[in-house]
Order: sequence, then structure tokens, then C-alpha cells
Amino acid sequence: MKRTGGPLAWLFVGAVIAFLFLPVAVMVLFSFNSAASTSLPFAGFSFRWYDAAFSDERFTSSLRNSVIVAAATAVIVAFVGTNASFAISRRPSRLLNAFSSFVTAPLILLGLFLGVALLSFYNQIHLRPSLATVIIGHALVTLPFVVLIVNARLMSLDRSVTEAALDLGATPLQAFRKIIFPLVRPVILGSILIAVAWSLDEFIITFFTIGGQSTLPILIWGLLRQGIDPSVNAIASIILFTTIFVTLAAGRFISGREFTR
Repeated sequence: MKRTGGPLAWLFVGAVIAFLFLPVAVMVLFSFNSAASTSLPFAGFSFRWYDAAFSDERFTSSLRNSVIVAAATAVIVAFVGTNASFAISRRPSRLLNAFSSFVTAPLILLGLFLGVALLSFYNQIHLRPSLATVIIGHALVTLPFVVLIVNARLMSLDRSVTEAALDLGATPLQAFRKIIFPLVRPVILGSILIAVAWSLDEFIITFFTIGGQSTLPILIWGLLRQGIDPSVNAIASIILFTTIFVTLAAGRFISGREFTR
């Protein structure tokens, strides 16, 4: 039974993976199609649609907005998330446990719920939708990643190392700067990159909070409403490749493998 069940199990897993990722592979393939067609036969490889995307002012403007939002989100979650992680891990209390639950709550809430809630909140305080409101929403969603990842690393550190540094005459600030922070820095960078990848790909919250401006996911949604444009495949592929690259870099930082050589 094990011999017959093993291949069948792998075949089933392979079929599920193919079902999930085959549309993505087709999208990437047709982004290099030289013809203005999204169906077979494939005319040949060309960067025509990538050139068309970068020549489109709507794409460059949306790309700039996406980079601004992702960068600002990274700065906010890096500062707030890192400080929150140190507070939660070093001085546990009921208040901090409640704060931890509050910070990680967006992970279990639906994006649609958060988008509508943020839009209603902005209307109540008379804050017009803009890139600033999008940044607030993205920071709210990505903050749990930084808090959970950095806090997990801090909880795994041996506190006796810090105590030994203090016994040898180091001040708490010196112990943090020369011992704790170098050990945690790769994880902080990795969690920030995860926040950036999530921000670049976020659509639902952006849709409800951006107003009249546009980011790359919003641009793709708008173009698809007008019809199937081959340049959409190129734009979506750019987002896909960027997200994969940033995620892989984040994984290397979090695992610490970039410092093993």
C-alpha cells in the first residue's frame, strides 16, 4: 500500500501545483509574445510589450506610486515593529500581551473587511483617500509580519550573552549595539522585505483607500476592465518577478544563510 500510495500522492500533489501555477506560467510566456495575441500559436519571443509598458505614462506613474508606498511602509513597520518586538520579548506583561494580540489581529481579518473599515474611518475623520492613506493601510497589514518574525528571533536568543557583556563592563546600550542588534539585524531586514513584497502586491486595501491615484495592481485591474491588453501580461510579470526576488531575499536574511559564507 505504501508503494502504490507514494506515487499516487506525488502525482496528486503535482497535479494541484500544475493547476495553480500553470496560468501564471502562461501569463509570463505570453508577456514575451511578439504578436498582439494572448492565444496560441505563439508567434515568437520579443520584449515588445515590456517596451510598451515602460513607454506608457500610466505604468511609470503607477510604478512610482507603488515604490513610494512600499518604501514608506517599510520605514514605518521597521520602526514600529522592531520596537514593539523588543518590548514584547523583554518585558512581558498582560498589557503587552494584549498589545501583541491587537497588532497581529490584521492577519486573521479579511482584506475586504479591513478595506471597508479603513475607508469608513477615513471618512469619519475627513481624511481624503491618497497615497498617505494607502501607506497607513499597508503598514497596518504588514506590521504583524515584522512583529512576529523579529519577536521569534528575540525569544530564541540566549540572554546570558547580554548578561555576560554587562558583567564585563558594557553598558546596556553597548550590549544592544554590539551584541543584540547584529544578531537580530538580518531578521529585521528579512521581515521588512516581506512587508515590501506584500505591499507591492496588495490590491484590496489599496482599492478602497487610494482615491484617484493608482498603483500597479490598481492599474492592472483598470486595464483588464477595458479588455485583454498584452501589456498587462508584461506588467503582471514584472510584479511577479519582483515579488519572487524580494521574497527569496527575505528568506535568505531570515534564515541567515547569506552570512554563512
